[in-house]
Amino acid sequence: MQHQIEMGNDETTFKFVIAEASRNMLRLVHDQESETVRTSDYVQFANDLTRVYHELSGAARLQNADGRNILTISFERGRVEVETAWGQVRDGFRTDQSYMTRTVGQIGIVE
Repeated sequence: MQHQIEMGNDETTFKFVIAEASRNMLRLVHDQESETVRTSDYVQFANDLTRVYHELSGAARLQNADGRNILTISFERGRVEVETAWGQVRDGFRTDQSYMTRTVGQIGIVE
């Protein structure tokens, strides 16, 4: 499958791929570190991201199958905070809403 999703700013880029997908689970890979996500949680994340992107307010959180947040994207007045907790590595960066347009399309608008 290998659908790539990326987000970033002028200095930082965070990328992951959907390496495998089924009706129930997705396997997402970032820097050779794999996370398993329920398909329903991914769809909820896509819905939430679409909503907060258009409202420019709020947060979308993606949880792994164990219920731990692995990706949080927060919008506030055009500013965007991206926090990752992939495997054992936690990271984050700031960007703005204009950088997220492509990301929202890559993740998938669900209506």
